[in-house]
Order: sequence, then C-alpha cells, then structure tokens
Amino acid sequence: MSNLPRVSLEDSLYVLQLARETALAQNRQAQAKRMMPVVEEMRSLVSTPPQSAAIPPSTGVMGQSDFKTLLNVTQSRVNQPPVVDSTASVMDRNRLIGAMSEANMTDVDIARQFSITREEVQLVLNVQQNNKSFSGDRSR
Repeated sequence: MSNLPRVSLEDSLYVLQLARETALAQNRQAQAKRMMPVVEEMRSLVSTPPQSAAIPPSTGVMGQSDFKTLLNVTQSRVNQPPVVDSTASVMDRNRLIGAMSEANMTDVDIARQFSITREEVQLVLNVQQNNKSFSGDRSR
C-alpha cells in the first residue's frame, strides 16, 4: 500500500465519502453504516505520513563505496541552484559521464543524475569515443 501515490488515496477517500453521503441522502442508513469503517480506515491511511521502505544494499558497481561517494557528490550538486558552467566544470562533468558509462550505468540514469537530456549524455559519450579513436590513429 505504501507504493500508492497520496493523491490516489485521497481520491479514493473522497469517492468513499461521496458514496456514504449518497446512501444517507437516499435514506439507506444500513448501507451508510456498513461503509463507515471503510471510510474511517481510508481516512487513517490518508492522514498517516508514508513510511519509507528499507532500500536493499546495492551490489556490483553501484554498491562500491567510491561509486556511492561519486553519486552523493553528484546528487548534492543537482539539489543546488544552477550556476554558469565554466569550461573546467563542463570537462569534469563530461569525465564523470564517461566514468559512469564505463561503470555500466545507463544513459537515462546518467542524465537524471546531471539533470540533462539523454541525448546530451549520448553526445558526450560519442565525442569521447571519437576522441579515443582519433588519438589512437595519431599514435600510429
């Protein structure tokens, strides 16, 4: 039940209250009386704050402490107000995008971490791939 959005619970409570009030208006006291415990139970669900479920420990790359540190730094920056990016910070961000991709993180997850589009992530990764292949050709 904790996965239900709060709006859905509130809407359900509203519908149940309307059904009970309709039964009362139509002089169907027995039906309204039977609905009262359901309305009260739904009201208690709506009024109690949602409890967060325990998150299972991550395994693989996402469970490593250095990756968690990187993720925490990235998430804390996402919550800060946007600032004008300097060239150095864009380069740092692009390096992080490459590192996350090499750690088998999906484009969508990387985009969410940086609050950018998936296409921008793919562009950064394509440029990095082209730079690697270009630098490999120059060494010959």
